[in-house]
Amino acid sequence: MAFELTKSIIDDVIFSMEDQNDEFVFDAKNLCVVSLGTLEESEECETEENENLYSLPAWTSDDGFEIMRKFAESVRVPKVYEELQQVLANGRGVFRNFKNVLKQYPHIEKRFHAFKYSEMRAVVVEWYNSLRESWGLEKLNQDFEEYNELTQEDFEFHPYNHQKDNDCIVNEAKIIAEEFKSEFGGNKAKAIAHFWLRKFNYENPSDIDGIICRTLSDEFAGCILFSKCESFAEKVVALTAVFVNQNYRGLGITRELFSRGISYLMRCGIQSLIIVDSVIPDYLEPLLARCGFEKKGSAYMLELTDK
Repeated sequence: MAFELTKSIIDDVIFSMEDQNDEFVFDAKNLCVVSLGTLEESEECETEENENLYSLPAWTSDDGFEIMRKFAESVRVPKVYEELQQVLANGRGVFRNFKNVLKQYPHIEKRFHAFKYSEMRAVVVEWYNSLRESWGLEKLNQDFEEYNELTQEDFEFHPYNHQKDNDCIVNEAKIIAEEFKSEFGGNKAKAIAHFWLRKFNYENPSDIDGIICRTLSDEFAGCILFSKCESFAEKVVALTAVFVNQNYRGLGITRELFSRGISYLMRCGIQSLIIVDSVIPDYLEPLLARCGFEKKGSAYMLELTDK
């Protein structure tokens, strides 16, 4: 008996697939999942009704483990990545320990649930298409909403406020300075960290502008800061810094900061954004290119009037 696949059916099937303590079938007549044990105990389980019952997609703990493994590989926050990999490698209590790690990082835990749902939904759609094929129907062609790594509802973006944001920015800048020291080592690393921190000793805080990213619990997550030029070039600003807290890296926040920062500058009437005194990491260059920056010598320039 043919039936239409709806979100409520998908959710019902997924929920039952994960229940390893019982076997279930889908009742196409009543459009619900029922326990196979309940049907076997029922005296009303007739042949005609059996024709309306379909086995659910096969699902085992190995499939659940594979979802965790795939998600862990996608995590680009180093600390979380290492913790999840350690849990997967240990084996014992892997499902419980995996959940315990995620609970420490609510934003990543939410990403995992979205990722898991997307993966299991794909299995359900494949199962449903096999049924449609047996009914002599074309396969389902639906544009399901795909899993999106950056869940923007988890973060808030607002203009830089020196009184509220500066201490958080300086503290985070000090952490990044320590990362420089551990990455490079020696006196050169100390010099890089020194000059990096000097960028945040503003003589006049009013010359600094930008966009701040915070979690819904008001925890600092990242920023993009701009320095205003002198009056002879008041329509030009320079990038002072852009960075993201280690716990929130790999979520697309840097990309969002650039997008919102550029839109903000355009609304303020700024005509040009330049990068002249920063060491640009390799991973950032493709993003600058997508934003429309043009490299001239060692500098990057973006003409906002062309956008």
